[in-house]
Amino acid sequence: MAAKTLKSAQFLAIFVVVFVLIASSEMMSGVDAQLCERASQTWTGDCKPNQTGRCDKQCKDWEHASHGACHKRGSWKCFCYFNKCPVQKNTDKKV
Repeated sequence: MAAKTLKSAQFLAIFVVVFVLIASSEMMSGVDAQLCERASQTWTGDCKPNQTGRCDKQCKDWEHASHGACHKRGSWKCFCYFNKCPVQKNTDKKV
């Protein structure tokens, strides 16, 4: 009877581990899908890698982003990262 109890406990432990792994992968995929990158609207000039800390602070303080970083995309720019993409105003004019 002790062997049967041990096998049941092992099965339950494996089941719990698999459940936790599946649940955590589902949560992580949802977070990754919502990350939105946008060039900073308030940063001026180049943003070199040694300025990433300042870019991060400005994105958080001024643009309410999750974080910011300097990247080279043509030229060096400060990019802000948001958990959800900000709503953009519709500037199209109908004629």
